[in-house]
Amino acid sequence: MMTRKEFLSLGSLGITSLLIPNFLFSKEKFKHFPPDVNVLLKSASDLRKQKQYNQAKQVYAHIISQFPNEIRAYDGMRKTLLSQKNKEWEVILMFRAALVLKPENIDLKKRLYREYMNAALGNKKIKKLIAFDGNLLTEVKEKYEGLTNINTRGKKNDKQYSKICKMVECNADSENPHRNKALKTYKKENCKKFKDRFALLTSSEVDTKLDTLLAKPSSKDRNQHIRELYSSSCKKHRKEKNNSEALNKAISYYNTVDKNDPLFLKYIRDLSKLQHKYDTLITIETQNHTLKKTFWSALALLDVHIKKTEYQHIALPTLVTSLFSFLETETDTPEKKFEFITRKIKVDILNNQLNSAKDKILKQCRNMYGISNTHTIDRMNMLIAHYYVKGGDIEGKNRILSIVVNPQSFIESSDSLIQSLALINQNRNFAKIIHTQNLQRLISKL
Repeated sequence: MMTRKEFLSLGSLGITSLLIPNFLFSKEKFKHFPPDVNVLLKSASDLRKQKQYNQAKQVYAHIISQFPNEIRAYDGMRKTLLSQKNKEWEVILMFRAALVLKPENIDLKKRLYREYMNAALGNKKIKKLIAFDGNLLTEVKEKYEGLTNINTRGKKNDKQYSKICKMVECNADSENPHRNKALKTYKKENCKKFKDRFALLTSSEVDTKLDTLLAKPSSKDRNQHIRELYSSSCKKHRKEKNNSEALNKAISYYNTVDKNDPLFLKYIRDLSKLQHKYDTLITIETQNHTLKKTFWSALALLDVHIKKTEYQHIALPTLVTSLFSFLETETDTPEKKFEFITRKIKVDILNNQLNSAKDKILKQCRNMYGISNTHTIDRMNMLIAHYYVKGGDIEGKNRILSIVVNPQSFIESSDSLIQSLALINQNRNFAKIIHTQNLQRLISKL
């Protein structure tokens, strides 16, 4: 039974007509609405997404008055209300009001009980307004059991019922959620299931799901699902060693969905380098740099040109000069300065300008004396290894690992490059042996 206060609260919803016969309302008010319920629902949904909530509520109210069994209108009204703050109680009142006219409507009851469950699980203010004596969550479970059976409970509703049962089992409404171990375990399991929901599908099955989704009308609401399916498709194809198709999927997402998504840019970079498709990557990196015009976008474009030159043994394009000019103007932090100078050294080595490369190496090493960051140190170690190889000094290349492991023995060397190597490695962090092993592996490949 609704109280007078609750009845008056319905005025803010714009659906008072649910409780009063339709003939009391002027038909002139709604005569401009089209008669097609699907068109009306789409119109209301668009208004909601545009944050025109009052107009959306009016359309939903009209749908409910003309099509009282249209449950989608109630769902839309609920979304409209919950798009605003502190409207949970109005949602409950809406479903209560609807049930005054249609007390046997199972869909409405399920939705009302869902709101009760949400209140029981965390909204103390709304739970107090419901004014139920006893355990509200248990009552919701019993109510749900009373209205569902094998004929009326579908797969989706079974999930809702299972959740209610699990919440009751975990004492979700009576124990502190931060200390409720059973509830935490349940949430973690659900999270893992959600992440792994495509795990058993093949790449072709994922692609079918993706194609189905892409065939639907464009919508911002679908973008996150499209992104997830594209990502899953890339991973599946790569796992199946179909790297070419994985790259095609990543490029398709980049070109048709979002050019600013760093994840798919990473996919494209990794897969292009894996297959030595440097021209493809140059095209993407050029687009990326044109779009962003940042230090890092220019650096990525420069790197792929260097990679192509190293792999194909060709001359660097003249574009590299302009990229270096751009990078120099954007070099405003120590991190960027390091990236800039290491690329200059790489290019000098590629162009066989070994004296210039050595001067830059010695200068950079002086800036690195005393550091302990293994990653940064090993990048210089590898550049020096490349320098030795380019000059035909295989002994010098092989000596690097000995210097890394025991730098003190080489600090007094008369060779400036050997001494610099020892000084940048003297404070090296040896906590993780894997770094030294990786360095040994990379040097052995040269």
